[in-house]
Amino acid sequence: MSLPLAVFGYTLLSAGFVLMKKGIGWIGFKGPKDRIFRTNLFVWIVGFIVMNLAVIPNTMALKYLAPHIVSSTAGWGVIVMVALSSLLLRERLFRSDGLYTVLIVGSIILLNLFETPRVEESFDLPLLVGSSALPFILVLPAFFKRASKRIRTVFLAGFSGIAAGMIVISLKVLVILFGFRVSAYFASPVLYLYLLFSLGAFVSLQWAYKLGAMMRVGPVQYSASIIYPVLCSVVVFGDGIHPLQLAAIAVLVSAVVGILKKH
Repeated sequence: MSLPLAVFGYTLLSAGFVLMKKGIGWIGFKGPKDRIFRTNLFVWIVGFIVMNLAVIPNTMALKYLAPHIVSSTAGWGVIVMVALSSLLLRERLFRSDGLYTVLIVGSIILLNLFETPRVEESFDLPLLVGSSALPFILVLPAFFKRASKRIRTVFLAGFSGIAAGMIVISLKVLVILFGFRVSAYFASPVLYLYLLFSLGAFVSLQWAYKLGAMMRVGPVQYSASIIYPVLCSVVVFGDGIHPLQLAAIAVLVSAVVGILKKH
Protein backbone atom coordinates (compact mmCIF):
# COMPACT_ATOMS: atom_id res chain seq x y z
CA MET A 1 0.00 0.00 0.00
CA SER A 2 3.00 2.35 0.32
CA LEU A 3 3.17 3.36 -3.34
CA PRO A 4 -0.58 4.16 -3.60
CA LEU A 5 -0.20 6.22 -0.40
CA ALA A 6 2.66 8.22 -1.93
CA VAL A 7 0.63 8.76 -5.11
CA PHE A 8 -2.36 9.86 -3.00
CA GLY A 9 -0.13 12.27 -1.07
CA TYR A 10 1.06 14.04 -4.22
CA THR A 11 -2.52 14.02 -5.56
CA LEU A 12 -3.58 15.97 -2.46
CA LEU A 13 -0.60 18.31 -2.83
CA SER A 14 -1.41 19.14 -6.46
CA ALA A 15 -5.14 19.49 -5.75
CA GLY A 16 -4.27 21.94 -2.99
CA PHE A 17 -2.06 23.97 -5.32
CA VAL A 18 -4.82 24.23 -7.95
CA LEU A 19 -7.47 25.22 -5.38
CA MET A 20 -5.16 27.89 -3.96
CA LYS A 21 -4.59 29.17 -7.51
CA LYS A 22 -8.37 29.25 -8.14
CA GLY A 23 -9.00 31.24 -4.97
CA ILE A 24 -5.93 33.48 -5.18
CA GLY A 25 -8.13 36.46 -6.11
CA TRP A 26 -8.75 37.27 -2.42
CA ILE A 27 -5.13 38.44 -2.08
CA GLY A 28 -4.97 42.10 -3.06
CA PHE A 29 -8.76 42.18 -3.57
CA LYS A 30 -10.03 45.73 -4.04
CA GLY A 31 -13.58 46.62 -3.21
CA PRO A 32 -16.16 45.46 -0.68
CA LYS A 33 -15.68 42.07 0.96
CA ASP A 34 -18.63 40.60 -0.95
CA ARG A 35 -19.60 37.06 -1.95
CA ILE A 36 -16.83 36.82 -4.57
CA PHE A 37 -14.19 37.74 -2.00
CA ARG A 38 -15.54 35.27 0.56
CA THR A 39 -15.78 32.47 -2.04
CA ASN A 40 -12.18 33.03 -3.17
CA LEU A 41 -10.95 33.11 0.42
CA PHE A 42 -12.85 29.89 1.24
CA VAL A 43 -11.50 28.05 -1.83
CA TRP A 44 -7.94 29.22 -1.04
CA ILE A 45 -8.21 28.04 2.60
CA VAL A 46 -9.57 24.64 1.49
CA GLY A 47 -6.64 24.35 -0.93
CA PHE A 48 -4.16 25.25 1.81
CA ILE A 49 -5.64 22.59 4.13
CA VAL A 50 -5.70 19.92 1.39
CA MET A 51 -2.08 20.72 0.45
CA ASN A 52 -0.91 20.25 4.03
CA LEU A 53 -2.87 17.00 4.49
CA ALA A 54 -0.49 15.44 1.95
CA VAL A 55 2.09 14.97 4.71
CA ILE A 56 -0.01 12.19 6.32
CA PRO A 57 -0.01 9.61 3.46
CA ASN A 58 3.55 10.58 2.52
CA THR A 59 4.79 9.89 6.05
CA MET A 60 3.00 6.53 6.05
CA ALA A 61 4.53 5.66 2.67
CA LEU A 62 8.03 6.43 3.97
CA LYS A 63 7.74 3.60 6.48
CA TYR A 64 8.50 1.13 3.69
CA LEU A 65 9.63 3.22 0.71
CA ALA A 66 12.93 5.05 0.14
CA PRO A 67 12.73 8.87 -0.12
CA HIS A 68 13.66 8.87 -3.81
CA ILE A 69 10.71 6.56 -4.57
CA VAL A 70 8.25 8.76 -2.68
CA SER A 71 9.64 11.93 -4.27
CA SER A 72 9.39 10.40 -7.73
CA THR A 73 5.59 10.40 -7.39
CA ALA A 74 5.82 14.19 -7.70
CA GLY A 75 5.72 13.37 -11.42
CA TRP A 76 2.21 12.00 -10.90
CA GLY A 77 1.42 15.21 -9.04
CA VAL A 78 2.22 17.19 -12.20
CA ILE A 79 -0.30 15.09 -14.16
CA VAL A 80 -2.97 15.76 -11.51
CA MET A 81 -2.13 19.46 -11.49
CA VAL A 82 -2.51 19.74 -15.27
CA ALA A 83 -5.78 17.75 -15.29
CA LEU A 84 -7.34 19.78 -12.46
CA SER A 85 -6.14 23.03 -14.05
CA SER A 86 -8.12 22.04 -17.13
CA LEU A 87 -11.24 21.13 -15.11
CA LEU A 88 -11.23 23.95 -12.57
CA LEU A 89 -9.22 26.72 -14.23
CA ARG A 90 -10.28 25.99 -17.82
CA GLU A 91 -6.68 25.71 -19.00
CA ARG A 92 -5.93 23.97 -22.29
CA LEU A 93 -4.78 20.33 -22.54
CA PHE A 94 -2.30 19.27 -25.24
CA ARG A 95 -1.97 16.05 -27.22
CA SER A 96 1.54 15.53 -25.85
CA ASP A 97 0.18 15.39 -22.28
CA GLY A 98 -0.95 11.79 -22.89
CA LEU A 99 2.52 10.66 -23.99
CA TYR A 100 4.21 12.40 -21.05
CA THR A 101 1.67 10.84 -18.67
CA VAL A 102 2.53 7.35 -19.94
CA LEU A 103 6.26 8.09 -19.54
CA ILE A 104 5.82 9.38 -15.97
CA VAL A 105 3.66 6.45 -14.83
CA GLY A 106 5.97 3.96 -16.55
CA SER A 107 9.04 5.54 -14.90
CA ILE A 108 7.48 5.35 -11.43
CA ILE A 109 6.59 1.67 -11.98
CA LEU A 110 10.13 0.94 -13.22
CA LEU A 111 11.64 2.67 -10.21
CA ASN A 112 9.70 0.39 -7.89
CA LEU A 113 10.38 -2.81 -9.82
CA PHE A 114 14.13 -2.44 -9.24
CA GLU A 115 13.92 -1.19 -5.64
CA THR A 116 15.45 -3.56 -3.08
CA PRO A 117 13.88 -3.25 0.40
CA ARG A 118 16.34 -2.89 3.29
CA VAL A 119 15.82 -5.00 6.40
CA GLU A 120 17.56 -2.58 8.74
CA GLU A 121 17.26 1.15 8.14
CA SER A 122 19.66 3.77 9.46
CA PHE A 123 21.05 7.15 8.48
CA ASP A 124 24.36 8.99 8.64
CA LEU A 125 23.94 12.07 10.87
CA PRO A 126 26.96 14.11 9.59
CA LEU A 127 25.86 13.54 5.99
CA LEU A 128 22.29 14.50 6.91
CA VAL A 129 23.60 17.77 8.37
CA GLY A 130 25.70 18.36 5.26
CA SER A 131 22.78 17.61 2.93
CA SER A 132 20.64 20.04 4.94
CA ALA A 133 23.23 22.83 4.82
CA LEU A 134 24.06 22.51 1.10
CA PRO A 135 20.77 24.03 -0.22
CA PHE A 136 21.41 27.24 1.74
CA ILE A 137 24.85 27.50 0.14
CA LEU A 138 23.52 26.80 -3.35
CA VAL A 139 20.87 29.52 -3.11
CA LEU A 140 23.38 32.30 -2.29
CA PRO A 141 23.72 33.52 -5.95
CA ALA A 142 20.04 34.56 -5.76
CA PHE A 143 21.09 37.30 -3.33
CA PHE A 144 24.01 38.69 -5.36
CA LYS A 145 23.34 42.31 -6.34
CA ARG A 146 24.54 41.78 -9.91
CA ALA A 147 22.42 38.67 -10.45
CA SER A 148 19.73 39.09 -13.11
CA LYS A 149 16.07 38.28 -12.50
CA ARG A 150 16.47 35.10 -14.54
CA ILE A 151 19.39 33.90 -12.40
CA ARG A 152 17.52 34.72 -9.19
CA THR A 153 14.43 32.93 -10.44
CA VAL A 154 16.35 29.76 -11.31
CA PHE A 155 18.24 29.60 -8.00
CA LEU A 156 15.13 30.32 -5.90
CA ALA A 157 13.12 27.71 -7.82
CA GLY A 158 15.98 25.24 -7.39
CA PHE A 159 16.10 25.92 -3.65
CA SER A 160 12.33 25.43 -3.39
CA GLY A 161 12.62 22.05 -5.13
CA ILE A 162 15.57 20.92 -3.00
CA ALA A 163 13.75 22.05 0.15
CA ALA A 164 10.71 20.03 -0.95
CA GLY A 165 13.01 17.03 -1.35
CA MET A 166 14.50 17.63 2.10
CA ILE A 167 10.98 17.60 3.56
CA VAL A 168 10.73 13.96 2.45
CA ILE A 169 14.24 13.20 3.77
CA SER A 170 13.38 14.73 7.17
CA LEU A 171 10.16 12.74 7.39
CA LYS A 172 12.04 9.54 6.54
CA VAL A 173 14.50 10.19 9.40
CA LEU A 174 11.61 10.78 11.82
CA VAL A 175 9.96 7.53 10.74
CA ILE A 176 13.25 5.63 11.21
CA LEU A 177 13.70 7.11 14.68
CA PHE A 178 10.14 6.99 16.02
CA GLY A 179 7.91 5.10 13.59
CA PHE A 180 4.39 6.58 13.77
CA ARG A 181 4.71 7.84 17.37
CA VAL A 182 4.00 11.43 16.29
CA SER A 183 4.17 12.78 19.86
CA ALA A 184 7.85 11.79 19.95
CA TYR A 185 8.58 13.90 16.86
CA PHE A 186 8.31 17.12 18.88
CA ALA A 187 11.34 16.21 21.00
CA SER A 188 13.53 15.75 17.91
CA PRO A 189 15.40 18.61 16.16
CA VAL A 190 14.64 16.81 12.89
CA LEU A 191 11.01 17.95 13.14
CA TYR A 192 12.15 21.57 13.20
CA LEU A 193 14.42 20.86 10.25
CA TYR A 194 11.30 19.62 8.45
CA LEU A 195 9.42 22.80 9.40
CA LEU A 196 12.35 24.97 8.24
CA PHE A 197 12.39 23.34 4.82
CA SER A 198 8.58 23.48 4.59
CA LEU A 199 8.65 27.24 5.16
CA GLY A 200 11.68 27.69 2.91
CA ALA A 201 10.08 25.75 0.05
CA PHE A 202 6.88 27.80 0.27
CA VAL A 203 8.50 31.25 0.58
CA SER A 204 11.17 30.71 -2.09
CA LEU A 205 8.56 29.37 -4.54
CA GLN A 206 6.33 32.44 -4.10
CA TRP A 207 9.39 34.67 -4.49
CA ALA A 208 10.45 32.84 -7.66
CA TYR A 209 6.92 33.22 -9.10
CA LYS A 210 7.09 36.95 -8.38
CA LEU A 211 10.40 37.30 -10.25
CA GLY A 212 9.85 34.99 -13.22
CA ALA A 213 7.35 33.12 -15.34
CA MET A 214 5.75 29.96 -13.96
CA MET A 215 7.04 27.93 -16.91
CA ARG A 216 10.61 28.88 -15.96
CA VAL A 217 10.06 28.11 -12.28
CA GLY A 218 8.09 24.86 -12.63
CA PRO A 219 10.60 22.66 -14.50
CA VAL A 220 13.47 23.67 -12.20
CA GLN A 221 11.44 23.28 -9.00
CA TYR A 222 9.92 19.88 -9.82
CA SER A 223 13.17 18.48 -11.24
CA ALA A 224 15.13 19.48 -8.13
CA SER A 225 12.45 17.98 -5.86
CA ILE A 226 12.88 14.61 -7.61
CA ILE A 227 16.67 14.57 -8.13
CA TYR A 228 17.91 15.80 -4.72
CA PRO A 229 16.24 12.99 -2.69
CA VAL A 230 17.99 10.48 -4.99
CA LEU A 231 21.38 11.90 -4.00
CA CYS A 232 20.39 12.04 -0.33
CA SER A 233 19.11 8.47 -0.38
CA VAL A 234 22.54 7.30 -1.53
CA VAL A 235 24.69 9.36 0.86
CA VAL A 236 22.44 9.68 3.92
CA PHE A 237 20.66 6.31 3.99
CA GLY A 238 23.15 4.22 2.00
CA ASP A 239 20.47 3.17 -0.51
CA GLY A 240 21.70 1.53 -3.69
CA ILE A 241 20.42 2.87 -7.02
CA HIS A 242 20.07 0.47 -9.96
CA PRO A 243 21.22 1.87 -13.36
CA LEU A 244 17.71 1.33 -14.74
CA GLN A 245 16.33 3.39 -11.83
CA LEU A 246 18.65 6.25 -12.80
CA ALA A 247 17.40 5.95 -16.38
CA ALA A 248 13.79 5.98 -15.14
CA ILE A 249 14.46 9.13 -13.07
CA ALA A 250 16.01 10.83 -16.13
CA VAL A 251 12.94 9.97 -18.24
CA LEU A 252 10.59 11.06 -15.44
CA VAL A 253 12.29 14.46 -15.05
CA SER A 254 12.33 14.97 -18.83
CA ALA A 255 8.59 14.22 -19.00
CA VAL A 256 7.83 16.60 -16.13
CA VAL A 257 9.84 19.38 -17.82
CA GLY A 258 8.08 18.61 -21.12
CA ILE A 259 4.60 18.96 -19.59
CA LEU A 260 5.42 22.16 -17.71
CA LYS A 261 7.12 23.80 -20.69
CA LYS A 262 4.17 22.96 -22.96
CA HIS A 263 1.77 24.55 -20.47
